[in-house]
Amino acid sequence: MDAHSVIARNFAGCEEYDDQSFIGRLHEESIWAHDDYLMVEWALYQLATDTCTSQELSGRIFRIFSYCFLLIGCHLDRRDGFKIENLKRKEVYDLRERIQLVFEGFFARRMPAPSIFSAPNPLLISIHQH
Repeated sequence: MDAHSVIARNFAGCEEYDDQSFIGRLHEESIWAHDDYLMVEWALYQLATDTCTSQELSGRIFRIFSYCFLLIGCHLDRRDGFKIENLKRKEVYDLRERIQLVFEGFFARRMPAPSIFSAPNPLLISIHQH
């Protein structure tokens, strides 16, 4: 699994963009593909340690964040027709906070400890953690 490829799969401006990616499914099917989100999160943790992140990569990551946040806002707006079909309101609030912390962590180069989340990302658990 390559972190750059995960980001490219979720960025509509890339040849690698895939409608079955996290963002693709959220946009096309109104489905929160949790395993695919965890893969994006994993990619951000991997890329946050890279001291030479390109402006292009940062732009792609910001677009994924902003589009995801836009759709969460649409879901929470009772006047908007967009609804994430497989999440309850409480889950959306929890995910919104998690996404904010993870993406802000990426841009600040200070990722939150994965253990702060009630549902840890299994892709981030090393065999050395117990």
